[in-house]
Amino acid sequence: MRILVTGAAGLYGIHLVDSLVRRPDISQIIGIDDFSRKFFQKDPFIKSPDFEKKFILIRKKFYDLTIDELDEMNLDVIVHLAAHISIPESMEQANEYFKNNEWGTFRLMQTLVRTKNWPLMIYASSPEVYGNPIYTPMDINHPMLPRSIYAVTKLAAEKHCKAMHEWYQYPVVVIRNFNTFGENQDISDHSGVISKFIRDALNNKPIVIHDSGEQTRDFQYVEDAVRAYSLVITKDKRFSGSVFNIGTNKQTSIKNLAHMIKDLAGSKSTIENQPGRSADLMSLEADYSLIHQQTGWEPRVGLEAGLKRTIQWYRQLI
Repeated sequence: MRILVTGAAGLYGIHLVDSLVRRPDISQIIGIDDFSRKFFQKDPFIKSPDFEKKFILIRKKFYDLTIDELDEMNLDVIVHLAAHISIPESMEQANEYFKNNEWGTFRLMQTLVRTKNWPLMIYASSPEVYGNPIYTPMDINHPMLPRSIYAVTKLAAEKHCKAMHEWYQYPVVVIRNFNTFGENQDISDHSGVISKFIRDALNNKPIVIHDSGEQTRDFQYVEDAVRAYSLVITKDKRFSGSVFNIGTNKQTSIKNLAHMIKDLAGSKSTIENQPGRSADLMSLEADYSLIHQQTGWEPRVGLEAGLKRTIQWYRQLI
């Protein structure tokens, strides 16, 4: 198989590329990334024995790919990970989020339906599309009540992909990734909570919790998350039209997360509370039963074990 990964230099991207280059049934992985986000390493890719032989990197916007370029790649699968993912940043830079996340995915899909061999499109979405939970765990039929520009753009991009499936039968799978963490997470001003907590803990800076910290998230380690993508890729177009959740089916409060990271890092940080965002979700928890039934996927790495690995990685760089 030949596979294109958008957002290849990000958290999901480098771990997915690493997983795919190790598979004997995959002959080439083409990564595309514009390197618009901030990371610790200029070259974040994991250099396994087959990496140089199988991987090609293209530095450009994913939505600038042309029909001719995609046809020349002769792809079997596209994993579309590229997105701007900060909720508060999306409220400050709404136009950019619309252009990259929604319009960019719309343009990519409009290009794909004009290619020759129609590679499977696996679109990486978010549980933010659900909004505040009416019930937990949240299955794929939970009402869609997005509360931020980011969430709206992710849901709209899902719909652009699914519309091409409904109208043309273009092969599409949507995977909604619950809160994923691990090595190589974005370290910009709007980085994920685990990345920020770890960096503050290792620098013995105050760890800031929004509001009471009782709000919960479903934190999954990136190694588990990319294995779900690999399993869907293995099935080729069998799951076309499907929507899957991936997560742990467990809730962890932000307050408990902060204390856990402080303890695991051996930090002297204080833990402080500040007012939070008005539209912040109170809880997230994935019902991943559908992908488990279809592929056997389930998370294997617990939160503490994943945090230990991630803290060790950050410790080497800070």
